[in-house]
Amino acid sequence: MPSSPGDLAGRRILLIAPMFFGYEMRIVEHLRERGAHAEYLNERPGASSLAKMVVRSRSRFLRVYARKYYARALGRLKGATFDDILLISPEACQPETIRQFRQHFPGVRLILYMWDSFTNKGITDPRTFIGLFDRALTFDDSDAAAYSIGFRPLFFCSKRECASQAAKYAFSFAGTIHSDRYRVLKRLGRTADTLGMSYFIFPFLPSRMIYWFYLVTKREFRGTRPGDFRFVPMPYSEIQETFASSIAIVDVQHPGQRGLTMRTMEALGSGKKLITTNKHIATYPFFSPDRVLVIDRKAPILTPDFLRAPTGSLDERMLASYSLESWVNAILLDRSSPTEQDHVP
Repeated sequence: MPSSPGDLAGRRILLIAPMFFGYEMRIVEHLRERGAHAEYLNERPGASSLAKMVVRSRSRFLRVYARKYYARALGRLKGATFDDILLISPEACQPETIRQFRQHFPGVRLILYMWDSFTNKGITDPRTFIGLFDRALTFDDSDAAAYSIGFRPLFFCSKRECASQAAKYAFSFAGTIHSDRYRVLKRLGRTADTLGMSYFIFPFLPSRMIYWFYLVTKREFRGTRPGDFRFVPMPYSEIQETFASSIAIVDVQHPGQRGLTMRTMEALGSGKKLITTNKHIATYPFFSPDRVLVIDRKAPILTPDFLRAPTGSLDERMLASYSLESWVNAILLDRSSPTEQDHVP
């Protein structure tokens, strides 16, 4: 069911989410376009390298650090009222803080949405954590089944038909490096080199400090140099321009995750082909071999025929069900869509 410009008119919504390539503000802007009074609070206590390392350490210091951060945030929000608080993929926000939000904003509806798996976020007791919320959804179908919560995939921000543009690259990737992602991308690059393919890879790390931390603590960073990575994020507009001049977009999901990444959704919305390590994509209604190539993360094989073959069209109604508009409908207005109904786990 399509939305109308004012169907969230007057709704007071607080979005608490990590900063993620500007997607958090795109959600806020969309809510405001639909008439909501939307505010944003960074879920992480800070954007500095030290703050990010503290969050990822999941130490006792994180709890103290986060407690002070959210106490200041609640102080700034004193006197405000909210109908909904939407918390996305928390790492720093502790159960005690969630209880404080409910106390400070009586009658508020607390909604949890996970765009990562519970395991990857270090949530050791998901059932108890989910119980703090009035509504909970996830992009991971296995987590949805395991914890009896709603399943809702991610979204693309806007539909852009750019497949007809001249291709500069056979494939491109732009994203944050984690787990074995850099190793997979290097393997993919070597495979492309043997085939004489041009490609673009933008391996981002939040800071040099994090690079040195990973070099010491993560085996997959052995043998790398700081020059192998980028420490300033690529602007969203440049990412889209690069994707537009590529035949295919590459996605390397976290090995412990089944859900489809934002990168996959953007490929869907742009009409581009997708090269992915996520075999579970075959369970989604838009999957077809001419559109999606699933590769082995340990031994990726690229087939030139896949890149040359024409791509069939997608059903417009099905495509619209993966839009930001449809995502907001599902999260805040409890409207189901073919996205949830047609998925076969």
